[in-house]
Amino acid sequence: MNDTLKEHLKLLPDKPGCYLMKDKNGKIIYVGKAKILKNRVRSYFRGAHNLKTTKLVSEIADFDYIITKSEMESLVLEINLIKQHDPKYNIMLTDDKTYPYILLTSEKYPRLMVIRTKHKTKKAGHFFGPYPNVYAARKTCDLLNKIYPFRKCQNMPKKECLYYHIHQCLGPCINSEVDYEESSKKVISFLNGDTSYVVKNLEEEMNVASSALDFEKAAAYRDLINDILTTTNKQIISTNDLKSKDVFGFYVSDDEISVHVLYIRNGSIVENYHTNFTYIMDDETAITDFIANFYTDDRFKPSEIITTFSVDVELLKENIGKNITIPQKGIKLDLANMANNNAEKDFKDMKNIYKSKVLKKLDTVEELGRILNIPAPYHIEAFDNSNLFGEYPVSAMVVFKNGRPSHKDYRKYHIKTVKGANDYESMKEVIYRRYLRLSLENAPMPDLIVMDGGKIQVNAALEIIKLLNLTIPVMGIEKDDHHKARAMVFNDEEIPLDKNSDLYLLLINISQTVHDFAISFFRSQKAKGFFSSMLDGIPGIGPKKKEAILKKFLNAEGMKNGTVLEYKEIGINENLREAVIKHLNKINDSNKK
Repeated sequence: MNDTLKEHLKLLPDKPGCYLMKDKNGKIIYVGKAKILKNRVRSYFRGAHNLKTTKLVSEIADFDYIITKSEMESLVLEINLIKQHDPKYNIMLTDDKTYPYILLTSEKYPRLMVIRTKHKTKKAGHFFGPYPNVYAARKTCDLLNKIYPFRKCQNMPKKECLYYHIHQCLGPCINSEVDYEESSKKVISFLNGDTSYVVKNLEEEMNVASSALDFEKAAAYRDLINDILTTTNKQIISTNDLKSKDVFGFYVSDDEISVHVLYIRNGSIVENYHTNFTYIMDDETAITDFIANFYTDDRFKPSEIITTFSVDVELLKENIGKNITIPQKGIKLDLANMANNNAEKDFKDMKNIYKSKVLKKLDTVEELGRILNIPAPYHIEAFDNSNLFGEYPVSAMVVFKNGRPSHKDYRKYHIKTVKGANDYESMKEVIYRRYLRLSLENAPMPDLIVMDGGKIQVNAALEIIKLLNLTIPVMGIEKDDHHKARAMVFNDEEIPLDKNSDLYLLLINISQTVHDFAISFFRSQKAKGFFSSMLDGIPGIGPKKKEAILKKFLNAEGMKNGTVLEYKEIGINENLREAVIKHLNKINDSNKK
């Protein structure tokens, strides 16, 4: 388990939601739901599991999660996410037979029914759900069909049926003038959560039955009320509006803004996206700019964009060409608040993970100080040399502060006084130049100098440090036959490294970073030297013009294809340009022979 994953696990909330397990490529391989995210997700990384779960855990490199308001919502969200991402470790719920909808059809004489459907379309009518409690959904639908006399038969009969005679159908088969508009409005309102009228009547019936000591009937009314409340309990994971929406949640700190976007397609949350960015203007401008730039690529633009934060609505409408909604109540406000809550949790998780990493680095640096018996080296400068048989000799220095690279403090050095491949003298020259300058400038000295090498490199540095009358400790990183760090060299002693320790990882990072930086610098100088020699012998091209050409074109192909205008920009006229191109073509022809 990697460090980021460990830190992420520590920050899981005690809330319901869905979690998305990802592999090393960021692909979602499993989606699950949880009543308490912290307990469920952590359980994967504890104890023994069956073969399938063990294989799943072995592939998890990171995970994401979406906080919901209830376990019921997480259940519905899980279905939507599985269908959207098709994770390989999920039991495929590719159709909606698991959870049904209630449908009020859009026919001239509508029907109200429980239906299992995969494709929700406006033509079919008003869909409500899906409902995880199938039994409650059916009981609610049966009750509504008793209260409101919708058509019951699938095909219109030629004469009235039993439902007409028991007043549960208006009989459109014999009366074409029937009007269902009022009943439809009441059912839509009911299934959207306004159950007060029906529930009140049922409670009255329950109380009457209870007063008459008919407890069985009273219990039936009680259960029916519970079924209604279960079915119509507001679920913001799936909406009845099938328009595509992007819901933007934000959390604003002093200098950073956390963003969490919920993608709603066909009435369901199918995906999420989160990031954070720093800002220097006011937060309204920053958030407006972020939303505007969010759709600058080929990203799909939904029918509606929702946020609770103050934005320049007119500017966004003009820029994106879509509706911008700042909701004040209802399901859109619930969705926006859900996105805001997730943005806040994302931000706090990120900060805590960063803080934990910093503290861990500091602990490792302090451990290094204890082993070497020096003050904790919070400021480390590391050196390495590179050359090719003494040609193009260079050196490089990298800086680590608090255990992390400080890129702005990196330095490159041309070896000026040493001829040939002499690592000892080259290191002396660079150490002298670096710390003489710091001394003259009265600049802060490092807590520790690290040489990417053994006793030879350490002794070279110590000789100069002593000459400059400084007291900076110097250690080396000794390598094995495979060029892997095996020991620290300090005070003429070798201190073995534990390859399973955080200290080993820190020193490996320092060694590899300075080595790569030196090699990169060497290769660039070697390339410049090669191309520079190609320009030798051209009349009118001296050192300064040669350097200008190399900076402008970088390689021979660029020099040959350079336009008159490009050459004029660096002070070379058309005649000299033609001379350069002719010279390069001549070299190219001779190389082919």
